[in-house]
Amino acid sequence: MDVPLSLAIKIVASVGIGLLIGLEREWAHKEAGARTFAIAALLGTVSWLVAPSLAFLEVGVVVVIIVFVNLFSLREHQPFEITTSLALAATNVLGILVGLGDYFLAFTSAILVTTLLAWKTELVAFTSNLTLREIRGTLLLAFVTAVIYPLLPEGFVDPWHVVNPRAVWLTIMIVSGLSFVNYVLLRQLGSRGMRYSALLGGLISSAAMSALLGEELKQDPSTATTLTSNFLLSDLSMIIRDTILVVIFSLPFGLHGGFAVFIVQGTMMITAAATALFVILRYEKQTQQAPQKPPLQSPLSLRAVLAFGALFFSLAVVSGFGQKFFGVAGFLVVVIIGAIASTASSAVLIGGHIPLIGGGAAAIAIFFAMLIGLIENLVIFYAVTRNRALGVRLTLFSMPIVLMGALALVLVLLFG
Repeated sequence: MDVPLSLAIKIVASVGIGLLIGLEREWAHKEAGARTFAIAALLGTVSWLVAPSLAFLEVGVVVVIIVFVNLFSLREHQPFEITTSLALAATNVLGILVGLGDYFLAFTSAILVTTLLAWKTELVAFTSNLTLREIRGTLLLAFVTAVIYPLLPEGFVDPWHVVNPRAVWLTIMIVSGLSFVNYVLLRQLGSRGMRYSALLGGLISSAAMSALLGEELKQDPSTATTLTSNFLLSDLSMIIRDTILVVIFSLPFGLHGGFAVFIVQGTMMITAAATALFVILRYEKQTQQAPQKPPLQSPLSLRAVLAFGALFFSLAVVSGFGQKFFGVAGFLVVVIIGAIASTASSAVLIGGHIPLIGGGAAAIAIFFAMLIGLIENLVIFYAVTRNRALGVRLTLFSMPIVLMGALALVLVLLFG
């Protein structure tokens, strides 16, 4: 590329980054705005182009200026502008990145900085709603990720090549992390209505949501008007969650091998979404939903992590030995039975064993795991409510999901 053109691109890019962040500060009514940030970014770019040593000196000068400006504000009894000061220093460094030619890192960082600045109100509201249990859950996730995982031995530790401690622990970290994110989102958005709760709660535990919907019906019979759609949305979330888990754990082997599984799960997912939408539009269009925040427990409590870990480890070992001694049939039996305790753990095992058992067997396993999950939700709801009419209604609306999934499975097995 022509040198003058390359320099012009870098100058325009650095000014653009400065304006992006500075305009947000203008919108927030801060003293340092678009011009200040654009100059800071341009200063970083030009200093690096002149000499890298000059860039390092220039960063120090900018930091000193920011310190003196904040000290002057303190002397004048004005509040510190810590966030704006850090954003200005970051913009200066981003200008240096542009000078280096690392446009991707510079623009990605600029977008993230601007987003964090613009979402001040939302982030404050989010953090203020966090409980001590959720903060402890975050620390626990950090502990199991940064401390325990590196200490575990790599590879299989048994002569049958069944037990891989790192693989098991990595699975626990991924599933627990996803569940915790869903739980926090549920805590933040669940108060907007039961449909939010059903969608997000189903991602954590559709069985728990089924019990919760039953308890809500017992306490307030008027919730029967929206019960069917909420129940179906919870089932939909379960299928989506397990599809995501299969994708994650089959990625190392390539997604082509799991095509049959995705066809079955995708069909069930689309059918569940279409059925829920039909119920909402046909029967519940005018229904107003009262705010509700489901009392689901954090999935990152020590007891929850250890319980899931013990369950998944047991299923991994038993299914491994089942496959070793009884072939694919042994693996399928263990995974399908294991779905009674947790469809998520079965989905993880299926995703990780697709290359070993084949796409057709994996499709059979995931269909029956989803079928057991759907039946279990119906049984739990009926056990809580003892309402036969609603139980039959939910069963009838769940049937299309099962039938379409079975049809997809048959087609996959016939035509490969």
